[in-house]
Amino acid sequence: MAPKTPQWRGLADEIAREIAAGTAGYRPGDQLPQIRDLVAQGKGSKTTILAAYKALEAEGLVSMIRGHGTKVRKRPPHQIRRHQQRYVWEKKLAGGPAEDRQNNGVVEMDTGLDHDQVECHATFSVIPADAELSERFGVDVGTLMLHRHYWHSTPGDPTALSLIDSYLIHEVAARNPDLLDSSKEPWPGGTHHQLSTIGIEIDRIDDGIRTRLATQAEARKLGIPVGSAVILLGKTSVSTDGDVVEYSHVVLPGERTELRYSVPLERWPQ
Repeated sequence: MAPKTPQWRGLADEIAREIAAGTAGYRPGDQLPQIRDLVAQGKGSKTTILAAYKALEAEGLVSMIRGHGTKVRKRPPHQIRRHQQRYVWEKKLAGGPAEDRQNNGVVEMDTGLDHDQVECHATFSVIPADAELSERFGVDVGTLMLHRHYWHSTPGDPTALSLIDSYLIHEVAARNPDLLDSSKEPWPGGTHHQLSTIGIEIDRIDDGIRTRLATQAEARKLGIPVGSAVILLGKTSVSTDGDVVEYSHVVLPGERTELRYSVPLERWPQ
């Protein structure tokens, strides 16, 4: 005989079904009933209902904010990143017509959104290379680096689709002063086209992928529950001269990101 489902779990499942169905009162941004109201309706004790709400929060369906109640979470777009195709497509785009570069981008490719449904936010600063950046770029510790912090969102929703910290050697980027100006973002054609303006062609991109739990700041910005998993992508761009010319550290929400790879294999001799 199967064990009886705990009351809090049954209530959580009931609310989850309403959210999935898009029932009025359970749509993104809607506030769920107060705990005391559910107690009065006989849905369970305060402890039971609180446990149900906490379970729903852990599952990413609601947000519990002290003093503001419990709300159904808005769900930013799911991202499917096909890196083998993505990087090849991005390089081809950079060499294409200006109109194509202006109206297309990798964020749109990943999310399926139209160009006008994506907002880019960028802040630039100059920092000295620490030991990690020194090793990655093969430069001395203290070498000036251009640090570019990016995040993208949809109009009217401050939730970040991802968090990107990109680094270039400042002396190299400064060959084109426009590359130092955050107001030029989003740059049509992305980093490939930016570097092409200073005579650099990217030959290959090396990815390193791992996971960990989100920090509080990351969870708040990405709109995910504290303690959720994030995907960490370390992306290194190497030029045709064999130099590391750009490094990006990307934080992606695990619950909304899918990485897809297709690896062609040699056939056995017949």
